Amino acid sequence: MNVDDDALIKRIGVEIRSRRRALGWSQEKLAEEADLNPRYVSKLERFLSNPSATTLFRIAIALKVSPNDLLDFSPSGETSHDPRILSEKLFQLLKGKPKLQVELLKRLLDETARLLK
Repeated sequence: MNVDDDALIKRIGVEIRSRRRALGWSQEKLAEEADLNPRYVSKLERFLSNPSATTLFRIAIALKVSPNDLLDFSPSGETSHDPRILSEKLFQLLKGKPKLQVELLKRLLDETARLLK
């Protein structure tokens, strides 16, 4: 596997994990919905397995997205506008950050939400 393969496998795993968590699903729930083994879902999310096109399609159907959404081939700079996905990605970015930084960001988001009303 070359670097590009590794990057693609990681991108797919990150997207699957983000979209699964956004739905509030466990790996077991996703595996059940996609008719896969839960250990295989875990391997995908940990970038240890390269899914086939059939597997990507089954996961996409289960998550109610297109396979392209899992591959994340959107034009540069374009991101998902699904609030569940955005909040999950924000949560991942904030993991392990100092409490003061998290609180500052929360205040900023609260103020932005207030202004948008």
